Amino acid sequence: MDAFDPTEPAILHDRLTDTIITWTAEQADDYRQASRRSDDGTVAWKDYLFDGWGNVLGG
Repeated sequence: MDAFDPTEPAILHDRLTDTIITWTAEQADDYRQASRRSDDGTVAWKDYLFDGWGNVLGG
């Protein structure tokens, strides 16, 4: 999750529900302020625990 840029569209994996979340940049500011990184590389934000992401354009 270190390389995830919340200002870019992406897909993120939520470990808690084992689902894919479609990300848009609309919540980038809130993500930057409220997300919390863990030592294991996951990021907690709202009701999510993100443990991976992918660029929607395949990058």
